[in-house]
Amino acid sequence: MSMERRLTSLTLYGVPLLLLAGSFVWFLDNFERRPIRVQEGQSTEARRNPWLAFERFLRDGGIPVESVSGRALLTDLPPITDTLVVRLRGPLGRDRRAALRRWTEDGGRLVVEAMSVQEDAERPQEDLLADFGVRLRVDPDASPVGDEGADGLVIEIRETGLPRPLQVGLDPRYFLESEERFPGDIRVGDRLRLVRRPVGAGHLVLIADGGFLRNEDIGRHDHALFAARLVRPGPDGRVWLLHDTFMPGLAELAWSAAPEALISAGILILAWLWSLGARLGPLETDSRERRRDLLEHLDASGDFLWRHGRASSLVETSRQRILAAWLRRYPHLDRSDPLARTQDIARASGWPAERVSRALFVRAEDDRAFVEQCRLLQSLWRRTGAGRGRPAGDAGSLSNHQQSRRNG
Repeated sequence: MSMERRLTSLTLYGVPLLLLAGSFVWFLDNFERRPIRVQEGQSTEARRNPWLAFERFLRDGGIPVESVSGRALLTDLPPITDTLVVRLRGPLGRDRRAALRRWTEDGGRLVVEAMSVQEDAERPQEDLLADFGVRLRVDPDASPVGDEGADGLVIEIRETGLPRPLQVGLDPRYFLESEERFPGDIRVGDRLRLVRRPVGAGHLVLIADGGFLRNEDIGRHDHALFAARLVRPGPDGRVWLLHDTFMPGLAELAWSAAPEALISAGILILAWLWSLGARLGPLETDSRERRRDLLEHLDASGDFLWRHGRASSLVETSRQRILAAWLRRYPHLDRSDPLARTQDIARASGWPAERVSRALFVRAEDDRAFVEQCRLLQSLWRRTGAGRGRPAGDAGSLSNHQQSRRNG
């Protein structure tokens, strides 16, 4: 039995292990590990700087280069041994255009990618290209780069010292118009695509389409080599890539110039807003927090009427109610005069006539008399047998209120 159990165990455990080992060997024989490259798109820095790849190409080639944005560099221009590459978005003021022209005439190298198209009827104003007699135009009939069947315009440019011409792809829609012709200009047919000319001791380059400088196309054709020769600086010079001349807003300019002042102003505004919420006096109690009961309202009403000399109206209401109760019991009283009515009520109630008269027909002159009159009216009401309550809540409440004031 023990031998059979061993064989069974070997079969149950050995066969799956052999199958697993065989599968592993087969997998290694039929598959191999290879690295793959996944396109993740442009990085944040590349999306912000369209000349990032060109900048790194120049740096790898030993050319000092730096990318900047904004218009500060146009105000504080670099040395004339440097090259300034500008994407000209929007107009420039007269002072900056004049400073750029003087800088170029003194020996600087200026490369400008034109961005503003001028129509036939337009007269260029505050435009750097117009200062040099050049316009950017667009051909509406040309196919843009990227459309189906349109690979762009690929031209060949011969450069000194190179064994073969360089191939550069351009957008066929954009071209330049110039009032003058120079040997360094690049034309394709009758269309001017690139301007290269001396300006004083410096050098000017105007580009109709600078797509060959951007990250997407710098690796195509001979774009990188042609662009490097185009922006080559002077001895000990540097290349400045001004990739965005967009003028920042007022808030950004203020923050860059005086952040401490803005922080102080913000703190002052917050302190002022906080001070607006501080109360200037005691808290007002909410009258809705506690609802008064009916007796408190009656007491307050009686006190108000007494202070304004109108308490007799409360007593008069009680008198009318008590007299009405006696008339229901003794209808003949309605035909009697006040004196006879007083005597009849006195006989029926067992009171002296003087006491009944004080309760029903005499006006109280002071607090004591008023309280006494209210008590007499309550007693007389109970003697009618009409009910066990008070004849008039206001009068009863008022009498209690006046009694408490006297005791106080």
